[in-house]
Amino acid sequence: MKIYSLLLFVMLNSCMTSKIAVKTGIEEISFGNGGGFTGEVKTYKLTADCKLSEKEKELKKVESKKTLELFNQAKELKDLNFNEPENMYSFIEIKTKEKTNRIVWAYGSTIVDKKVIELYNELLTTTK
Repeated sequence: MKIYSLLLFVMLNSCMTSKIAVKTGIEEISFGNGGGFTGEVKTYKLTADCKLSEKEKELKKVESKKTLELFNQAKELKDLNFNEPENMYSFIEIKTKEKTNRIVWAYGSTIVDKKVIELYNELLTTTK
């Protein structure tokens, strides 16, 4: 009986990734910023299995409820076209099965959709 319970637990947890991806259509979100004097780019990636990484190094697991919330916000922006970087910029890259959409805006931009800024700030809180 314990083996069946353990097997069921493992199967349910392995399906969590596909549940978030299926519900939202989003596979992963990359985000970060770059530019300035050095031109350095800092990139984070949040995957549908709730893993947050920076440069292929896993930083932590984000709560599945929070990941689903962020992916739902990204779903609203997956078709937004905005590419107006300047010397310093921020970006969100939303990856679906069909395509990858990159939204880029200048530091301090007031013309980018407020939903982009809200999502970006929420994503940044996951890195702390």
